[in-house]
Amino acid sequence: MVFSTDFIVIDGVKIYIQDVNKYLAESYLLLYNSNKSNEYKLLHFSKYEGERQQYVNKLLEAYLCNYNNINEILGGIKEYITVDDILKLNLNRNDNFQITLKDFWYLKRDWSYLQEGEQQIKIIVESIKKELTNYSLTNSLFLGCGAGRLVVEFYDLFDKIYATDKSFSMLWHINKLLTSGTYEFYNPNHKNVFRIEDVARKYSAFINETNRIKIIEKIDFFVSDVLNLPFKDNSLDSIFSIYFTDVIALKLWFPKINSILKSKGLFIHFGPLDYFFSDEIEMLTAEEFRMFFEKNNYKTIVDKVVETPHLKDDSSISYQVYRNWLFIAEKQK
Repeated sequence: MVFSTDFIVIDGVKIYIQDVNKYLAESYLLLYNSNKSNEYKLLHFSKYEGERQQYVNKLLEAYLCNYNNINEILGGIKEYITVDDILKLNLNRNDNFQITLKDFWYLKRDWSYLQEGEQQIKIIVESIKKELTNYSLTNSLFLGCGAGRLVVEFYDLFDKIYATDKSFSMLWHINKLLTSGTYEFYNPNHKNVFRIEDVARKYSAFINETNRIKIIEKIDFFVSDVLNLPFKDNSLDSIFSIYFTDVIALKLWFPKINSILKSKGLFIHFGPLDYFFSDEIEMLTAEEFRMFFEKNNYKTIVDKVVETPHLKDDSSISYQVYRNWLFIAEKQK
């Protein structure tokens, strides 16, 4: 048994968080604020009368669908939230990062099986697997697993995979796809589009039977905090950070991942170091990141750059290209 603590289940989502009341209140407020933003847009566009009615109608359709989707998640956790829980929170309600729900971006890439999403996934997975061919690994932990598709693609390398994210809604969506089949949503585009139909396309996400079996057989998805991961010391053969390292400063989460990783275990990083926190002092270069691990008794195995499109949308004229840093380090005895 690798876990060090027990979990609870809320609306189908496994949660390993100590202060679960605070966590659920934070999750509720993020979802609520995101839907208030959708509500504002619905009210704004519903008053429009003019030549661009077709454009406006597409956006109304999209925001209403996403509003109802988020309301379903809110309904599943509302009974666990009190007014006092909300009032105790110290969050910046004007922070746009805190009201932007990213789930639909990743659901589209991971589970809509579109060519542009499959291209990104293939490059990431093949680049990493190529470097792991000489290693025999039993289990692994994926940090910041998001909507989960990248985790599933490594099914064949391990006997057991643990996948975690702090986002309640991300894990809720994985559970929703596993239990309810097809899930419909929109990704509205206000700019960089060719045609009106591209302003708001409806997407369908689903987990096909092959991937469903893989998840049931080997993969354990759950909510936890990287600063307090629910694992025993020296219990994991490998830890993956694919597009996660950017979220929290390295010095904060390294002690925990170092304690739960076995001797000769691997830490695998893949991403552009596109930091999403505000402390510039902690925005390490790839060179500093590698040196940090080496100073803490790790041996660098891989240090290279892999280029990918990122969340490419074929309905948009523009898209991002990431020069991702692939870094693999082995923990020494």
